[in-house]
Amino acid sequence: MAPCIHLLLVWTTLLQSVLALPGVVYAPVASNATCRVMPGDLNWPRKYEWTQLNSSVNGRLIATTPEAFVCHDPSFDAETCDTLKSTWSFANPHLTSPIDILAPYFQNQSCDPYTPRDTPCFIGNYAPFSINVSSVSDIQAGLSFARDKNIRLVLKNTGHDILGKSTGKGALSLWLHNLKNIEFFDSYTRGGRYTGPYVRLGAGVIFEEIFSAADARKLRVLTGSCPTVSAGGGFATGGGHSAFTSVYGLAADNILEWEVVTPEGDHLVVTPDDHADLYWALSGGGPGTFAVVVSLTMRVYQDAPMTGAMLSYDNNTAGSNDKFWDSITTFHSTLSSAVDAGATIYYALTATSMTVFNIAIPTVNASVVSKILDPMRSNLAASGIPLNITSSVHSGFLDMYNTYLRPTVAVTPEAQVAGGRLIPRPIIEDQKASEELTSAFREATEAGFNLICTVLSANKKPPYDNSVLPAWRSALMTCLVQVPWDFEGPWSEMLEKQDVLTRSVMPQIEAATPNAGAYLNEASFLQSDWQQVFYGSNYPRLSAIKAKYDPDSLLYATTAVGSESWISNQDGRLCRG
Repeated sequence: MAPCIHLLLVWTTLLQSVLALPGVVYAPVASNATCRVMPGDLNWPRKYEWTQLNSSVNGRLIATTPEAFVCHDPSFDAETCDTLKSTWSFANPHLTSPIDILAPYFQNQSCDPYTPRDTPCFIGNYAPFSINVSSVSDIQAGLSFARDKNIRLVLKNTGHDILGKSTGKGALSLWLHNLKNIEFFDSYTRGGRYTGPYVRLGAGVIFEEIFSAADARKLRVLTGSCPTVSAGGGFATGGGHSAFTSVYGLAADNILEWEVVTPEGDHLVVTPDDHADLYWALSGGGPGTFAVVVSLTMRVYQDAPMTGAMLSYDNNTAGSNDKFWDSITTFHSTLSSAVDAGATIYYALTATSMTVFNIAIPTVNASVVSKILDPMRSNLAASGIPLNITSSVHSGFLDMYNTYLRPTVAVTPEAQVAGGRLIPRPIIEDQKASEELTSAFREATEAGFNLICTVLSANKKPPYDNSVLPAWRSALMTCLVQVPWDFEGPWSEMLEKQDVLTRSVMPQIEAATPNAGAYLNEASFLQSDWQQVFYGSNYPRLSAIKAKYDPDSLLYATTAVGSESWISNQDGRLCRG
């Protein structure tokens, strides 16, 4: 049998299988013209139309199956299911799937390894079809098909997004994870305002791949701390903080070019000089709504020896709960000078413990290191807390990362109930305001939540104007308020935690940080007034650019620019509001 005929037969079998899954077959209905077409609607594409699309993308259309189908009859496999359970709260099983995501609320237990074996495996909120994108033409074909057939379209890269942006019921998904090219160059010649070294990254390149490639060339590339996130997904488009933010700014501040396909199918290279409005919007205005990112080009920096440090203490060390919480305000008072000296600091705070799991210092200069660490040691000692600060010198970033950040990230579940807030520097530098913030943090932890905060300075003026939330420029911290999702507990309990976070915990932190905003990648999908909180004064201009490049509003993502024009009905159907 010829290979192409065999491939077509295999794909047709998969197509028939996915259409037979529970949750995919619906009673035929006529869809409203203001709503996206769903499986079961009379005008849902016929099998031959999906086959034509598959042919147009050279057999790269996937009739999808959720990863957890192996945990349910009739496909139950005990050993495979147990392995999946052990990793379900982490990125890996979702990373290599064209549709699976990390956000438990949007998984909605439709095909969950923790639900009973005899519970049917539904497609649910997952996209029933996905294109494994390998080229610009694949993207153009997917955009055209979704537009012509009035189908919801979603963009999925690694599946990390905790706000549900990378999935959608009844959607066609563009899976960008396999756009893996990495190219380094010595000098940038386009535009003239920057002529130094740079890197071009395919949209699917993850940080782990960047770490090793950059280390081999003794370069620093601005990446986050989670090794399985991709730079070309939500990271850089949302702003993107790194261990070097206090030195080089946010990832979005370092973008030279975006290679994109617009919703109307135009393949563009977008720079501060060419299609400058779209460059501005993509550089901080959030993912999944202005265009499909194919690759990004960003500045890189020479790597050099650097210092890492860590410290921890708890309420027993402090002598009491009240003294412990007083010490948090004291610790916060040392942070402005630390970031001014170039440090980026990562800490985790619970009701009884403070763990600073990495102080990333981009130098080994003893006076700089002392300027950062000595105030922490002396100020807390004056409060009756003797600190043992562990520090070490490293050959470069990757060596420091492997020592401090990787061990913490590796054991931290990524499936969670979460909200987020930027903490303004003036709040921390005002004693009374800082004490009120500490009180709000205490209330959050006593309600059962943890705070994972990154301390940094993003106040350097970027070389090119961009749409990063203005509140970033006066922020001293970005904090994720979270609790790991308990897949073995009742679903209702996790929804209750989400409700407590939304209605009680976050409003207290917001009251202590007026007009502060939040990092749109580390926040809650239930955030009220999200246009102001995530985008601030940039929102009107971002909306106008969205309307220019996506006049039919083909691209939709939760809390993304323009998403207020749509509502998701009770059955998950996307309709114009």
